[in-house]
Amino acid sequence: MQRTTKNDLIIRIGGEGGEGVISVGDFITQACARAGLDVYTFKTFPAEIKGGYAMYQVRASTEQLYNQGDTFDVLCAFNGEAYNMNLPRLRPGTTVVYDSPGDFTPDIPYGVYAYPIPMTHTAKGMNNPRAKNMVAMGAMSVLFNIPVEALREVIATKFARRGEDVIQGNLAAFERGRELAAALDKTDPWTIGTPKAKRDVVVMSGNNAIGLGALIAGLDFFAAYPITPATEIAIYVAKHLPKRGGTLIQAEDEIAAISQVVGASYAGKKAMTSTSGPGLSLMSEMLGMAVMSELPCVIVDVQRGGPSTGLPTKHEQSDLFLAVHGSHGDAGRIVLSVESIRDCINLTVVAFNLAEKYQCPVLLLSDGSLAFSTQNVPYPNPDNYTVVERKRWNGEGEYRRYAQTEDGISPMADPGTPGGMHIATGLEHNEAGLPSYTSVNHEAMLSKRFRKLNGVVNDVDPVEVDAVESAGTAQRADLADMGVIAWGSTIGVVREALQRLRAEGYRVKGFYPKLLHPLPVQQFEAFGASCRRLLLPEVNFQGQLAHFVRAETSLRPESYTICGGMPFTPEMIVSKVKERVREIMA
Repeated sequence: MQRTTKNDLIIRIGGEGGEGVISVGDFITQACARAGLDVYTFKTFPAEIKGGYAMYQVRASTEQLYNQGDTFDVLCAFNGEAYNMNLPRLRPGTTVVYDSPGDFTPDIPYGVYAYPIPMTHTAKGMNNPRAKNMVAMGAMSVLFNIPVEALREVIATKFARRGEDVIQGNLAAFERGRELAAALDKTDPWTIGTPKAKRDVVVMSGNNAIGLGALIAGLDFFAAYPITPATEIAIYVAKHLPKRGGTLIQAEDEIAAISQVVGASYAGKKAMTSTSGPGLSLMSEMLGMAVMSELPCVIVDVQRGGPSTGLPTKHEQSDLFLAVHGSHGDAGRIVLSVESIRDCINLTVVAFNLAEKYQCPVLLLSDGSLAFSTQNVPYPNPDNYTVVERKRWNGEGEYRRYAQTEDGISPMADPGTPGGMHIATGLEHNEAGLPSYTSVNHEAMLSKRFRKLNGVVNDVDPVEVDAVESAGTAQRADLADMGVIAWGSTIGVVREALQRLRAEGYRVKGFYPKLLHPLPVQQFEAFGASCRRLLLPEVNFQGQLAHFVRAETSLRPESYTICGGMPFTPEMIVSKVKERVREIMA
């Protein structure tokens, strides 16, 4: 059969946790990125320490990628469970590579291409049973034209610390897999596209990218308690922060972590913690303390399925209510959300800048999908970032920590500053920091703390309006039939969906806010005025951003919500938009 180059190929590897599923995905991702392809990955694994179904999906393309794609083109099944879990998605034209002889004999659906590879048998025969995944990867490199030299380089780099024998043992299994695949009659038409050129990129997960962004922003102190799916942020920071003289503490719980962060900020340090929904709930009282004492800090919330312990390893966007209002009293804060790996770097720097300027907590929302997903991004140059420092007292006159100013921002003084001694208390206080319970003072101080936030919208890039035809020409000036508002990692899904819709002649626009609180109301209103109808997809049950949009603007977007532990796919957005546009035209 004649082979057809596929510019965008999606490979899914599934098997038992501990079989090397995740490693194979990482190897393929790194190799494709090194060769110059754009990559986007998605992975899931069981909440148990070992065992259970694990999956790694790699999407590689010669063009820019924004999400994990609709479904796979190729399934590599390490065992029967992986095959059965994905059987409903084996449609005509897809391909399955499976372990044979193994623990199952697949009944291949009509129109599906299949390649049996003796993964387990071969690895055991080479006295290297753990190299089953290397055999599988070698076979796939032949069948689907995965850059082989880059794969060999990645394998050698990965096992370098374990010695030459380990490297050679894995390479031998890899080469044997290639031999097995080369002996097969290739019946499916697909090979991955040829990279345009090698690029100077780094492949990072969302969690690691947030850690990198914090270091670029000048992080001094990090405290956190381990929690899925945020723990890797702490692991990354623990590896790199001490090199630049910073301090990291694994606290006994989330309450201790946020308390230490607030204390470090009072001491003049840029401070941060990372957590997920259950941990953020525990932090709510100390977030109020940070608001009242006007102390900068950054809290990263990597959202997962809830409530309670919920779905620890699954995806959701359901902490927005908690992020915006998760404190007693009127406790203003700033809430940002990230779309991509590049955003994880850039918006983390923005989060620190906003915290330092406005002297308040900034919550940065990521999610379970983005946390573990990897993308290739250009190597960031720290010199290209603007880093903001807090407004400090100049030593003139009598120091008043909470002095009323036009913009509500008062100079800070680090402990030990001559003449700068002050009290930072959770009690309501006067300008000097002394407790004060009068009605007049409380109203004045609340006004001050919220007045600070009036300028936040101007310190964040304007909300992106996606209103460009796929061919590169401006969309018609009249009303779009559908405007799609998206936040978080759902933005990348919507980007691709709108590209597909425009290619079919649909008049559609996208609106992608990164600042979710305070809400950029005027920008929302302007976008709404340019569309006949609005759709707001989000991965939660209640339609949380849609709730805020309806409450704070005149817009009435239709909520489109899912909450099954998985992200949207582009096809889901495409289908929903077409359905709604047909209703408009009817």
